Amino acid sequence: MNKYMSLLFLPAMMLTACQTQLETVQVPQAVFNTKVITIENSQLNQYWLLEQIKPVMLNKRPDWLPRGAGKGEYYITIDSNGNEVSKELIGSQPEGWMTQALVNKMPKQQYEPAASNIKRVPVKVKMDFEVKRMN
Repeated sequence: MNKYMSLLFLPAMMLTACQTQLETVQVPQAVFNTKVITIENSQLNQYWLLEQIKPVMLNKRPDWLPRGAGKGEYYITIDSNGNEVSKELIGSQPEGWMTQALVNKMPKQQYEPAASNIKRVPVKVKMDFEVKRMN
C-alpha cells in the first residue's frame, strides 16, 4: 500500500515542482477622451510629438526587421495619453516582406501632446518606411 501511495504522490510532486511563475507585464489601458480621428502623416506634429529617447546602439539587426530591401505602410493609433496602442499593417513591397507578426514586434513609441492638442485628441495615422540595401 505504501508503494502505491508513493507512486501516486510522486507525479503530483513533479507537477508542482515543474510549474513556473508567469511574468505579468503591465500594459497601459488605452484611454480615449474623444473619438479617434484619422490624419495624414504630415499632420501628426499638430497633434502629437514623438518623445525624445536616448539612441541605443544595436549589436545586431532587430528581430522585427525583415532581411533584404523593401518598403511598407502601417497604421498606428495613439490614445489620449500619448501611448501607441495599436499597429496595423497595410502592405509591403515585395508582397509578404513585412508581416503583421513582425509589425507587432516593433517597439512601441510614446508621444507628447502638441501645444495645439489641448484636448489630447487620439489619432490614427498612416506611417511608411523603407529599408534600402547598403552596398
